[in-house]
Amino acid sequence: MEATSPAPSRSADRRDALVRAFELAATVTDRVRPDQRGGPTPCPAFDVAALVAHLVGAAWRSVDIARGVAPTGEEFPHVLLADAPDELRRAGADAASAWTDDRLEATTTMPWGETYQGTTLVDMYLSELVAHAWDLAAATGQDLPIDDDLAAEALAAARSMLRPEYRDMLGVGSPFGAEQPVADDAATLDRFVAFMGRRPAWRP
Repeated sequence: MEATSPAPSRSADRRDALVRAFELAATVTDRVRPDQRGGPTPCPAFDVAALVAHLVGAAWRSVDIARGVAPTGEEFPHVLLADAPDELRRAGADAASAWTDDRLEATTTMPWGETYQGTTLVDMYLSELVAHAWDLAAATGQDLPIDDDLAAEALAAARSMLRPEYRDMLGVGSPFGAEQPVADDAATLDRFVAFMGRRPAWRP
């Protein structure tokens, strides 16, 4: 079938799903073997080690935003693979307390110059964490341990925040590639992965 991108809709409160996404990312990262660190991933700019660092950096950035700290455009620091699962779980615990009702209503200007409400930023980081957890699982031969409810929340979040003009804005596939086609009866996770511009059948 031909892929179509619906217009973004108003964001809902998906804080609980965001917290679950931290644990999902931690679980996947905990299963990466040291000998896989240099392997390719569905993100052409990142090998496995770089993707782990990006995942942890994005996790902590979401916590900073929830605490009212304006994010910068600085590169995320390197993270040791052995430390990454604990980092993600600590970030998840901090996010659970930092994303208050007030922060959902507050706005934050991101490094690329756009300003978003907290509900949209929760959606942004929920979809990012789940997408990169899938990237990491695909790159290291894992099945993503996600239930259909969380996959559905991630898909709804992505549809809410990902505008068509974001696709290929910085070049092919950056920051998001074109939505990929999937069957009408595709699993929710596959529909999410395809919406995020990845091929569900990707293998290293």
